[in-house]
Amino acid sequence: MEKMTPFDIPLLNNEICQYLSPKDLARCVQVSKAWSDWFTPALWHDLDCHKRLPYVYVHDLTGEQEQVRTMRNITMAQAGSVFAQAPCTNLQRLEFKDEKFMSIRSAQLRVLRMLEKMSTLRHLQIKLALDGDRICQQWIRVLEALPHLESLSLTSVFMDGKTFQKILPLCTGYKRLALYISKEEVHLQKVNKQEYLDAKAAIERMPEMHLRELSFHSYLQLYDENILRPLLDRCPKMEKLDIRSYEYLSPLLKAIKEKRLPKLRHFTMAELWSKSVEDSIALLSYVESGVESFEVDTLNRSIIQSLIKHHHQSLRTLAFRNSTELQFWEFSDLLASLPNLQSVRAGVCVREGNGTNDTPLKHWECGELRSVRLAMDSWTFRCVMGSPEWEGSMHKRCLDHLFSEVAKLKGLRELRIGYQHELYLMKSGYLTRLADLKQLEVFDLASTPPAVFGKDEALWMADNWPRLIQVYSHGASEDFKRTLLEKRPQIEIIN
Repeated sequence: MEKMTPFDIPLLNNEICQYLSPKDLARCVQVSKAWSDWFTPALWHDLDCHKRLPYVYVHDLTGEQEQVRTMRNITMAQAGSVFAQAPCTNLQRLEFKDEKFMSIRSAQLRVLRMLEKMSTLRHLQIKLALDGDRICQQWIRVLEALPHLESLSLTSVFMDGKTFQKILPLCTGYKRLALYISKEEVHLQKVNKQEYLDAKAAIERMPEMHLRELSFHSYLQLYDENILRPLLDRCPKMEKLDIRSYEYLSPLLKAIKEKRLPKLRHFTMAELWSKSVEDSIALLSYVESGVESFEVDTLNRSIIQSLIKHHHQSLRTLAFRNSTELQFWEFSDLLASLPNLQSVRAGVCVREGNGTNDTPLKHWECGELRSVRLAMDSWTFRCVMGSPEWEGSMHKRCLDHLFSEVAKLKGLRELRIGYQHELYLMKSGYLTRLADLKQLEVFDLASTPPAVFGKDEALWMADNWPRLIQVYSHGASEDFKRTLLEKRPQIEIIN
């Protein structure tokens, strides 16, 4: 009788496999026949069709179809062919690739008929052209046939009021709902205003939804007035909201003022603050539960002050990508006022001659930061690091302060700082100051132009960052890549 191993026990096998990457699983499969039997099923649990379908025959997938739990980046054309031969009866997550609507139309009806039979689905991400009665009717049948669905992300070329009336009542039990109405073929659509008024009345009669997360992106003001406004009133359990148009601020502010969204604490917004600063400040002041994550394209000083005033204890995640006018000293003040911040993504400006050279730079209070992603705008500064012009410049002062603060973040997992100079060279950069970041897992070498990192930098990273698993190299030298992989073959280098 053969000796039993932990891999022979399904529960233990699954527990072990969930900690292994696809690359690790592929290596395990090649060890022996026994290992192949143990690890092959797990290798099929998460199928990225963009990477694997071009290299895997469909009949191989057919033999392992019951093992597939997640399928990502599949095109409509691929789905029509694959699901006809391998229905994947245990599929729980399905994410279609983002394609042009002209590529979708020919296959979407056939694919929807197949989806109607996938009753195990819990998460679905799909793009459809819902501008025809036949397609809409089939899509409704799909939603009715998926009793376990709890997360839906739908991108549509257009949705008339009647379609909204039919779809939203079927989503009342979902935890996550994302609706993206595309502008791609807007010129082809005819708008019937009465349909949207009828949709509004229908939504107002709906029972309360179970939604925890809602994303709503569209281009018609009719959606704002007749869809989003009543929808917000039906989501008292909502915790996370993603809207990308400043027109939507009014219904959101109204719902928060009336205490219809008592649990809302995560915001993602865009194109908002420059046109609606007063409403934005009012919004932040009315969120009584405390904002935990706040992501916008631009961030001005008034919003910064409001965040610090009302949410300095609760804020965990902050992202603002296009704030090219936000000075580094303002950014430093912000991080000095957010003691519980864990993730920051920011666009920060560093410029000479603006009167801030003598402004005190405060020490960061957010010692629990796990992710730092910064884009440093310094287009007015062209000198070489280490040159006489560099010494005494505000740029050097800001970078010295930045890396002295980053060096204290001993729990940091991700570091990405983009700049116009080579920040991480051994001789003239800041790499050696970061030796205490022993928990660092993801590192980005971004600079403009690409830096010339070599063998010395690779050896230093391999020796000082024991948990490093991913490096964004941005065209680093082959000597750098080869040396790093020789020392740490498990590291993934992304160009």
